[in-house]
Amino acid sequence: MIMKKINYILPLFMLLITFGCSDFDELNMDPTKSTDMDPNLQIPTIQMRQTENHQEWHRYLSYPTGFMNQWTGNWSTVEYGGHAKKYDNFMEQMWVSYYPIIIRDVVDVVQRTKDQPELVNVHSIARILRVQCFLKLTDFYGDVPYFDAGMGYYNGVFKPKYDKQEDIYNDFFKELEEACTALDPDADLITHDLYYNGNIEKWKKFGNSLRLRIAMRLIKADPAKARQQAEAAIAAGVFESNDDICFIKHENFQNPSEGVGKGNGLAIRLSNPEDPTQNAFRLTTELVKAMEDSKDPRILYYGGCYYTDANRTDITAQVKEQLLLYQEMSLPAQSFSWDEGIWRAPIDVVINGATVAVEHNYQRLQPSKLITAFDAPYLHMSYAEVKFLMAEAAFRGWNTGGGDANTHFQEGLEAAVRQWSLFGVSEFDEQAISDFKAFNTLTAGKELLQINTQLWVLHFMDPMETWANWRRSGMPAVTFYNRYPAENQSNGQTPRRLQYPTEEQLKNKANYDEAITRMGGTDDWLTRVWWDKE
Repeated sequence: MIMKKINYILPLFMLLITFGCSDFDELNMDPTKSTDMDPNLQIPTIQMRQTENHQEWHRYLSYPTGFMNQWTGNWSTVEYGGHAKKYDNFMEQMWVSYYPIIIRDVVDVVQRTKDQPELVNVHSIARILRVQCFLKLTDFYGDVPYFDAGMGYYNGVFKPKYDKQEDIYNDFFKELEEACTALDPDADLITHDLYYNGNIEKWKKFGNSLRLRIAMRLIKADPAKARQQAEAAIAAGVFESNDDICFIKHENFQNPSEGVGKGNGLAIRLSNPEDPTQNAFRLTTELVKAMEDSKDPRILYYGGCYYTDANRTDITAQVKEQLLLYQEMSLPAQSFSWDEGIWRAPIDVVINGATVAVEHNYQRLQPSKLITAFDAPYLHMSYAEVKFLMAEAAFRGWNTGGGDANTHFQEGLEAAVRQWSLFGVSEFDEQAISDFKAFNTLTAGKELLQINTQLWVLHFMDPMETWANWRRSGMPAVTFYNRYPAENQSNGQTPRRLQYPTEEQLKNKANYDEAITRMGGTDDWLTRVWWDKE
């Protein structure tokens, strides 16, 4: 595996206001900000900024994690996502985090390097990163500012129009194809890359794999284009092993309560930074049952039972000995631990020779210590995902360059287990992996369900991708239980998008109104985005 050491670069900003008269250039230059910084210094900021802020992850773990029945128990995840209650602060989080910072910086790198052939690699990598970031935005909201977004310094457009998602997706394909073709191992060096340490061949594979993910979104909206783009991406060269995984390795550092740091923001939020012994997140019965029923060896990588002492002593084995099944050690989706019918009597375990009582909430699987370590990696895209998508493509009769659907599926299963070496797992139970594969061969009539269920299990720490893949495939069946119908604001259904920030109605009203008109006149979270067809 390629390991990455983070040399964290604090964001540097371009001077946004310049004056036309050259005689005043020096007088009006802010000496603390650069107008011509090395774009290599912006790349790690763009990469790191996506996963470092645990307050942002607090919102992402409410919407859309609360919709997808993988995590439950935490207050906002259940109260807002699980019960589908609208809260502007959570709805707008992706928008207000990405546009003013990440999108601004990545657009700046693309623009400043586009006419510099000596910087072809940094330019191409920035184009791939731009697609990566905008994909999340358009999948969250639908039509969004894209072509003019972040371009105020360059074209003077400070109120960008909302582009149609179909047009955005078409540009994604163009950008990824051109960027991957232009990448050149013999050209400029990438000096501060936190994904691949400047390895150009791996960047090509990532760009093509991202293109495959995007192509598969279109299986209902435009199946012909989905096939054409998926086959082209695979032919150009996608991930070939776990060595190609796109991930960022964080440092063992707990970020401040407000703002950013070097630690993994998702891990910090899942660990409850205020008091890890009082962590409320729990794995859902739906997720654990799916894993247990399929003989999945990753259950203990995903979760564990920990006592409330300062060391958070692992009591998983003792709890399972008494409850017998891991699914009995989970919490039903969209539930609090104190909900009616959830409570169970304490059980006794032994810690350091002393018998202690374990209350019902701590008999439930919490996020494992592997994934709550502050230096846990964040996986943006895995080889396992690529293999599952190739399995679906092969099942549909598309050209995947060799291998039938079941072969790709089996390779995806094994890769999904072995990728945990990135989290510190040094030895794997080879028999358990063999049994997992043998038990999960594709079954006639159930192929798509099996493939997309495995994608749902795989993406449990990537709520954006979990939600997107579920919307495009409709699999597995994710039930909205509507446990509190008096509070529900989704008509008892799982939301299909997030609503635009309220302030857009004031700051960019004309373009906001145009987008709303295209969606039928209402900015509602039950409205489907372009590719999300019945």
